[in-house]
Parts: sequence; structure tokens; C-alpha cells
Amino acid sequence: MLVSDGHLPYPYGYETTGYEVQDLQETLEKAETFGVNILVPPHRARDRQTSIVQFPGGFIAEIHAVSK
Repeated sequence: MLVSDGHLPYPYGYETTGYEVQDLQETLEKAETFGVNILVPPHRARDRQTSIVQFPGGFIAEIHAVSK
């Protein structure tokens, strides 16, 4: 669980949902072909890799994959 004082830099705090995928890199590559912008490049956070993306139309989401 993350706790903040509400002052997070963009795009943190703008994501309204998250999705778990099997392979984060593969998912991001496919998403880019459909116009998805990667706002935060993939990085490791504890037991998972995570990224924040923006879909066409402005929807922002977190996508992650559990590390093996």
C-alpha cells in the first residue's frame, strides 16, 4: 500500500486502475502499435515489473507483471 500527502508528480495518482499481464514487455510493445503512450517506463518494484501508460482518449492505467 502506498501513502502520500496527495502531492505526487504526474502521472502518479492519475491512474484509475491497474492490470496484471503475463509479460509486461510484450504487452507494452503490442500496446504501442495501437497508439498507447508509455508514461513511465517499466521498472521493478518488489516482486513485480510495473509501468504507467496512457491509452488513446486519455485513460491512464498501471500495467504490471509478477516477477518470476
